[in-house]
Amino acid sequence: MSYKIFMHIKRCAALLGVVLALSAITGCASLQSTPQDKVRQLANQRWQYIVEGKFDKAYEMTVPSFRKLKTKENYTIAMMTASVKWQSGEVVKVECETQSCKVTVKAVSQIMMPTRFKGPLVSGLDETWIFEDGQWWKLETL
Repeated sequence: MSYKIFMHIKRCAALLGVVLALSAITGCASLQSTPQDKVRQLANQRWQYIVEGKFDKAYEMTVPSFRKLKTKENYTIAMMTASVKWQSGEVVKVECETQSCKVTVKAVSQIMMPTRFKGPLVSGLDETWIFEDGQWWKLETL
């Protein structure tokens, strides 16, 4: 094998190594989620818990300061005795700043008290999620 061919193969191998390294870096960067992606995932999971009646799990996603003031039992009772039964909830929009995100949810519910309206009720609900102690939490009001 001549010296020119050897050097050509060596350059091609080096170039291939650079391309593979850049591909790996780009691939890893794309695996990192944005705050919007993370909050969307969490908010959708929370709504899944609510629809399934797993209010204790939804409670665990609320900001720690709220959980210090309201017990899991009181939260669950309030959710179970609400005037609506939640049928679905889907995040349609997430806008984040540094430490907080505003989430818009399309929620479908059935009114549980006597009324002339018998169909499902479709609502747009706004939620706030905050970043505290290294993770995202649903901000609840008392």
